[in-house]
Parts: sequence; structure tokens; C-alpha cells
Amino acid sequence: MPTAGSAFSWSILFLMAAPYAVVGAAGGWLFYLYRRAPGRRGAHTRGSARVLRILGRGLRLRCPRCGRAALYAGWFAMHPRCEACGLRYEREQGYFVGAIYLNYAVTVGVAVGAVLALDWVIGLTLAAQLAVGIALAALIPLAFFRYARSLWLSVGYLTSADEWRAGHTPESKIKKRRGPGWPPKE
Repeated sequence: MPTAGSAFSWSILFLMAAPYAVVGAAGGWLFYLYRRAPGRRGAHTRGSARVLRILGRGLRLRCPRCGRAALYAGWFAMHPRCEACGLRYEREQGYFVGAIYLNYAVTVGVAVGAVLALDWVIGLTLAAQLAVGIALAALIPLAFFRYARSLWLSVGYLTSADEWRAGHTPESKIKKRRGPGWPPKE
């Protein structure tokens, strides 16, 4: 006869695993896109370096396009555009909803992992497990908020169509330096 609390709930496991499936599918697609064998020999290495460079900018809370400007003006306030290259961060209303899934996946992973590890190492009571789990579930989303949005922006930049990157061409850099009336009309 099962006692209270001893039955395993598969629905809770499914709800906890769903964000990992979404993040894993996006990561797998990125891996396929940038590691498949291109026409030129050695080009996949440059593609991988580009992916790592842009994701590194995301971890450093920098613009995914140029890496020079900070994304945030305050703890939670994000600049609307890059101060250096002009990249608009929020492409449309609700663009950063995917960052919520990323933040949730990290929160569940860290909170559940910490509770299970502490239970295994020191044998926590149910009350202590709940206290640790609830505290971590409340604090991790706040601490990881900026990184989740930044990484989501970086992945969006990596997987976006060329029109989002259209403003970052050598011709646009030259026009910015020489002014709007360049080249002079004859």
C-alpha cells in the first residue's frame, strides 16, 4: 500500500523536463547548423569559433553583434539598442519570452540538483528539502535573469535571418564614418 508522498508523479517530471527538451532541441539545431560539413575545407571551424564568440558575448552581457556595449543600464533595465553598432535588442513585443524557458530550465536544474545532492550527502529531512528548494527556486531566477535574456538574444542573433544583421556590413560602417551624404553625387 503506497503511503502519502511515496507515489511518483510522472506529470511533474514531464513539466520539469519540458524546458530542457526545448533548450536541447535549439542547441542541437545550432550544433547541426554550424558543424555540418560545408563546401570549403576548414570553414566549420570558423563557424564554431563564431558561435562560441557570440555566446561568450552573451555570457559577458555584451551586444551579440559587436561585443563592445553593455546590454544593461541597471540590474533589470536593458538598453533598447547597442550604443556602439545600433543593434535593436527587442525585435518585437514578447521577444524575450523564450528567455523565461531558459531561466526556468537553469532554475530547475540547479534547485533540484542542489536538493538531491544535499540529500545524498547529508540526508535532509523533507522540511529542509522544501526550504532549500523553495529558497533556490526564488533566488536563482533573479540572479540568472540578465544572463537568460542575454543568452536568448545571442541565440536569436545566431539563428536570425540576414535582415537583423543587415545593419552590420562594411558599407554601413563606412557610411557611418563619412556621414549620411556619402558618396557625393557628381
